[in-house]
Amino acid sequence: MRVNWKSGGVGLFLGTWIVYSICPPFTSYDSYWTVPTALNILAHGTTNVDQYQSGVPAVGRYGLECVPASGRPMSDPGPGGCRNGHWYNWFPVAVSFFALPLIALLKLLAAAVGPWVRHAGSVFSLPPVAAFFAGDFVEGHPLAELWCASTFGAITVWLEYRIAKLFLPSRQAIWLALLFAFGTSEWSMASRNLSQHGLSVMLLSAALYLVLLAREAPARLPYAAIPLALAFTVRPSNAVSAIVLTVYVAVHYRRYLLRFVLCAAPVAAVFFAYQVTVRHSFIPFYVTGLRPRYPEVLGIAMNLVSPNRGLLIFTPVFVVSIAGMVIAWRRRWCFPLVPYLVAILCLHAAVIASIWPGHCFGPRYYSDMGHLFLLFLIPAILDWRKMRGPARTAAACVFLALAAFGVFVHSRGATSRAANQWSVLPVNVDSDTSRVWDWRDPQFLRGFK
Repeated sequence: MRVNWKSGGVGLFLGTWIVYSICPPFTSYDSYWTVPTALNILAHGTTNVDQYQSGVPAVGRYGLECVPASGRPMSDPGPGGCRNGHWYNWFPVAVSFFALPLIALLKLLAAAVGPWVRHAGSVFSLPPVAAFFAGDFVEGHPLAELWCASTFGAITVWLEYRIAKLFLPSRQAIWLALLFAFGTSEWSMASRNLSQHGLSVMLLSAALYLVLLAREAPARLPYAAIPLALAFTVRPSNAVSAIVLTVYVAVHYRRYLLRFVLCAAPVAAVFFAYQVTVRHSFIPFYVTGLRPRYPEVLGIAMNLVSPNRGLLIFTPVFVVSIAGMVIAWRRRWCFPLVPYLVAILCLHAAVIASIWPGHCFGPRYYSDMGHLFLLFLIPAILDWRKMRGPARTAAACVFLALAAFGVFVHSRGATSRAANQWSVLPVNVDSDTSRVWDWRDPQFLRGFK
């Protein structure tokens, strides 16, 4: 069978994966325990990380939770340690399960290639790289995370291409997918490590693709419940998308509602069974544990327009997405789905408003919504294609300028160590939260001064 590299998006997937894979991994904080958890699942069939927690550096200590023999989990069990209990990754364990096949494959790769590159010098002599090719995936976890995250990111870009191709010619769909790949947080943040964001947007993109396909073939709609349910296990805030799209099915495709729920049920059953039997809590401690808070109204502004965390500053082309929402609403494009997708964006903004994003590059909490902002570029592009004369030229110039600026900004996050050190230098942003509003020191311009 001949593979159609162009229309099938295979070349797009491979090209994106290569670029993602060669950009260095600068941050691996929240995801520190993802690889050790996966290693323990492979070796011992358990999700605890007891054998790895002794002597762990401070960067990984905060990501642990103690689950006692009886009782609820806790982050700090006191001077006695986690007696008669076990240590687990505080962040969602589902990411480790998704990474399992890739981690197993990488272990085989390291065993086969390691002897050839171990004494090659140059980049292979760097401690994390040398450890990875020596088979030490705990010390070498940044490289393992990078290549797993690059794979998930490339899959997401392919999904965005398939979504765009439902409405646009192949060439335009490819360009739009490339914009998503290199002009959004998908490049600078989601594809850099095994935090929840990369998998979150991949699963939500898969669900969106199936929901869009179901407009012509409703029988496919129940299958969208599977990636939606999986997205919830990866990142609990994805409950917003799951609930809103379930309401969409209940209102507009009622005959498929039972099948939709039944498709999600096995995932939910396994998730909550694991929570109750292993973690002693129906709701993950990751959700109920204390988190740094931020004033809600100020948080909405921070996530949208602050110079160091603002979505519309780091990815200004999404201003066109807002226009696309208005166009879609007025012209009833993709109705009745559009109001539900807008509701997801609004509810997501409310959920993240008061949660402090901590150390990251740019609009971390909006990276999960990139697939929806990209979708809403499509009605704006369709409207632009109908323009003629100077108006069309002006619209094209504005769009290209905004897109190019986003590519520049996110290339800084994906390639610049200085830009990624902004969160801790000269002062830890967690200690001085006003730094996110400092227009004199934009994160993406670090390294140019």
